[in-house]
Amino acid sequence: MSIHNPEKFVSTLWDWKCLDGCFGNTRIRPTDVDGFVERNGHFLWIETKSAGVRIPVGQQRTFDALVELSQFTVLIIWGEPQCPVELLLIRPKGHNHYPEAGITKLRHIVSSWFAYADAHPDVKATQSMYTHN
Repeated sequence: MSIHNPEKFVSTLWDWKCLDGCFGNTRIRPTDVDGFVERNGHFLWIETKSAGVRIPVGQQRTFDALVELSQFTVLIIWGEPQCPVELLLIRPKGHNHYPEAGITKLRHIVSSWFAYADAHPDVKATQSMYTHN
């Protein structure tokens, strides 16, 4: 999605405070999704952070839980828009950290994820996703 009108985009963002108290006596809060792709039952969750910003504990728990499902890959990008400086790829097989990465490395990682997902359909997941009773 390209944002053609940043002011209009910001004005449509939800403030999730309206859900305070809905998750029992916890500090759980909804997380935003910066980028999300599905291909053949495989999912790529993309999270962006400014350079040097740490991943909150709750968000890291979410990422770890998603990757445990084996169809999920999480890619964390640090830097400014269109100018990544650091990447972390979290997959069922482990983590790959790229402390000095640019747009070329980002494109390579995403292209590699897509090539894998395209060539290895999760038949069970895609059948259930597109079967309507």
